[in-house]
This record gives sequence, structure tokens and C-alpha cells, in this order.
Amino acid sequence: MWLRADKKAFDGFLDAASVYWRKNLGSTSSQRYLVVEVFHQDIRVALRNLAVANAIRRIVPAQLVVVTGVEQMWHDALWTEFDVQLVRRLAEAYGASEVIDLYRLVDGPARSATPSEVRLELFGRPLRPGPAISEQTLAEFVSATYCRVTKRPRPPEDPTADPRYQRRQALARAISSAYDALLGDESVVALVTSHVDYDHWGLAVDSARRAGVPVVHTQQTGCLKAYALFPETDTGKHTFRGELTQQIGAFFAERVWSRREEVRRNAELVAWRSKVNLGRPSWWRGGASASVDINNSAERARLRTHFAARLGFDPARPMVAVFNHAVSDAPGTNHQSFPTLADWFEETARFASTATQVQWLFQDHPSQFRYDSTGFFESVAARYARHRHMVFQPSKDLSKNGLWSLVDLGVTVRGSVSNELPAYGIPVIQAGWSEWSECGLSTVVHDPETYWKALDSAIGALGSGEELISAEQVERARLWLWFYRSGTDLFTPQVPQWEVWPADHLLKSVQVAFRHIESDADPLFEAVERMWNRREPVLTRTDLHRPGGQR
Repeated sequence: MWLRADKKAFDGFLDAASVYWRKNLGSTSSQRYLVVEVFHQDIRVALRNLAVANAIRRIVPAQLVVVTGVEQMWHDALWTEFDVQLVRRLAEAYGASEVIDLYRLVDGPARSATPSEVRLELFGRPLRPGPAISEQTLAEFVSATYCRVTKRPRPPEDPTADPRYQRRQALARAISSAYDALLGDESVVALVTSHVDYDHWGLAVDSARRAGVPVVHTQQTGCLKAYALFPETDTGKHTFRGELTQQIGAFFAERVWSRREEVRRNAELVAWRSKVNLGRPSWWRGGASASVDINNSAERARLRTHFAARLGFDPARPMVAVFNHAVSDAPGTNHQSFPTLADWFEETARFASTATQVQWLFQDHPSQFRYDSTGFFESVAARYARHRHMVFQPSKDLSKNGLWSLVDLGVTVRGSVSNELPAYGIPVIQAGWSEWSECGLSTVVHDPETYWKALDSAIGALGSGEELISAEQVERARLWLWFYRSGTDLFTPQVPQWEVWPADHLLKSVQVAFRHIESDADPLFEAVERMWNRREPVLTRTDLHRPGGQR
């Protein structure tokens, strides 16, 4: 864990946390246990996981087992600092009975010439692993993790030629074996995790799903947001994110769309706030506080002329914006129309080179430097430099005002533009699933053939001046903004807004909550209990059941 905080501030926070949880949880003789990971270096991520884990422990008495650790390739790719001892102190303040350094545990078996099961003991007894992972699933995690830690769009054509791939493969096998033991035991209550992809996160989720263990996935935005997948509702047909896509779509239809009349006013307020980017995500816009202050079509037309001239476009011709995703960001994490994110982007650029009826703006992801070491975006841009109807640029080179005034159609895989653009009347085609893609906001395609047909149809409609988005899609998108930014964003003093920083400020805020705010006034416990007992896929700020209605 990375923590640049005053030592006295951290010590005071730990003391307050220790007393608070000792009083609110007490001791338990139960041999049941809940597993929570702390692999992210940001303490804000750890606080979210630990708060949810302890809220569940108030419902189901259980020991707390924290899994942590860092490995060199992950350290080189992502972390600036990671201190396992700081994690251990934090975990113990939250009542952890065991803190497991995963990479220390699996390093020996991973380096062994003959792969063997990782042996694990907990509370004085050996744990017996459940069924092993399939070779195909293991290979998918290895490839995704390799891409992420090497910052490459695709795995190597010959995996045996790259020792980094072999290292990831050996580690993944050992990590999966360790998780099968830790999560395959019948005493496990739940897994709480901040991520569901790659080896040290995703393999835990895979082991938990195979063992029938509930998985709670916290989010890094707002105050406290979390999704949950329970074994009773897990069809096993999709990835973790794919299962959630289906369940969130059904939840949205039943609990939000059906109540649109009473929610509409709040949805409009959130849509207005979203224009000035008060909250994450909205990484694709230009500037940390860029706002959209276009109020009518006349203002949009004036800005369109200005920004079109800057890009060398004709303001009278339709413009399609393609939003490149972070190319190594969990490929295959959900359903995608193309084998990789890189394939989708390259094929779309090739299509655009011959689709001269419209103008094309290709926007790179603003955090691409964290995900690509190969110059992928620049290499694609260079191939089409002579095409005057195609412009490639970093997303931060264009403000939100510029983007809103230019774009007639957005194209993406699973980025947040596919829920924000429709909220302001701009249609979007998605070449893959996202958590909101079953909510009726955009045009979602499932395979390349359907994708090309959707693009052809949309380009033809733009040329003839047809509307590509319905009033219902706009309303659904605005309701989603409310649902994501408000309805599922739980305000609890234990987890301040993500933007509460630096670390000293964050720790002081939570310390004050632990010392001065009574637990019966904290909505965390009621909200988690509601999600847990009803087996709902998402944590909600309020009870979205209709009074007297059916579940």
C-alpha cells in the first residue's frame, strides 16, 4: 500500500479504527471467514473493501482474512510504492485475524519445475482446494495479465519466446491453486475485491464462483459503490462482468425505469451536474474541470464551426467520433465484438478510411500511457495520415464543449461515453458490453458482422438527416446517470468522497467518523444488509422497492 501521510495521523487513524471495530464487531469464535484483498496501493481502495467486509461481518459473524502482496512485474507496471507492512497494520486495525502475503506464498511453487498445489493452513487446519481451473480460463487470465503488466495490446504470437509470459503462466497456476484452497473451503462467507480482472484479483473471483462464494466488487469512484454476484443468481454463462451486465439491466428496468416519473427531477439535476464533470468517470473529456455550457442548437452551431475549422473538418458534414479504449485494460473482461480491443480499433480505422461520406475523429484514451508501451494509437494514426476525412488526437486536446458541438455519432466498446453522450442526445454504438449496456441507452452489437451493419446504417441515416437516438434512449441515459452517480452511491462517513485527498485529510475525516459518529447513524450497515439479504446485484443508497410492491 502506498501512503504518503504523516506518521502520527496514520497512527491516530489506526487507533480509532481498532477501537471502533472492536466495539462494533466484538470477538467471534466462529471458524467461518471472509476474504478481502488489498492489492491496490491506494488506501482509498483498501478502505472501501474493508468497510464492506466488516459490514457483512456484522450480518454473518466471521473471521477477517486479508490477502495482499506485490510482485515485481506489477510493481514495474503500475505501483510506485507498495508496503505490505502498512497493509498488515491497516488490516489488523479493521480486525483481521490473518494477513496472507500471496506472492510470498506462491513464489516457490511458481518457480518449481514440477507444478504442484499450493498448501495453505488457516486457523490451525489445512485447507483443501476445490475443483481446479480450466486450462482455457487460466490461459485467458495469463494473456490478459501479460498484456496489462507489459502494456501491450496483444499477447505474444509465440508465448514460449517471451520469458515474461512464462513467468505469468507459472504464477497464475500457483495463484489459482492458492485461491482454490482459500476460497474452496465451506467456511468462506464471501470475497470482497476492488477488481475482478488479471491474476491476483480475477483468479480469486474465478475460484470463488466455482466454489459458490458470493463476490462483492467495490468501485473506485464517488463515496461507496459496490456490485455483487451471488451464487444463486450466477448462471455461469458469462464472465463476472457479463453476469453483472445482465443482472444490472434487469434491476434497472424493474427498480429505476419503472419509477421514471418520480425519479425524473433528480435525474435532470444529475445530468446537469454531469455536464461540469462533478464526479468520475468522465476521463475522455478535456481538462479536469471542463464543462459543457451549450444551451441550444444555435450555440452548438457556432461552436461547431470553430472546432471544425481547428480540426480541418467541414461543419456541414456529419462527424463520427471513435473513442479508443485503454488497449491493455482487461481484454475479454466482458463480451466484445472483436477478439481484442486493438483489433476493434484497427478494423474501425480501416473501415473509416473508405467511408468518406462522413468525417472521423479518433480519440485516444487519456490514461493510455498507463496501458500502452508500444505507441499503438500513434501507429494506427500514421497509417491514415493522408486521409483528410480522418483525424487522430489525444482526447484531452478537445474540450467537452468542442466534443459536444462536433459529434453526431459516438463509437466505443465499453467506455463511459456510451452512457454520457446519449444523456445529451448524441447516439452511440457499442462494440461490446458494459455494466449499463442492457439498460437501453445505446446500440449494442455482439459480433463484427452486426457492427459493420450498424455503422453502415448509422452513416446512411446521418447523411439523410435522420434521428439516430430516441427520446426514450435519452431519458434512459439520464436515469442511468442518476442511478450510477446517486442511486448507487452510498454516503457513509467511513468512506469519504474519492476526491477527499491528500491522505492526511482523508485519514482525519475517517478518524473523526470513528470517534464521534454513532454506528446506528451510519447508513453503511443498513445498505449492505439490504443488498446481502435480498441478494441484489448492486448496493443502493435507498430502498428502491416500491412501497407495498413486489420484490
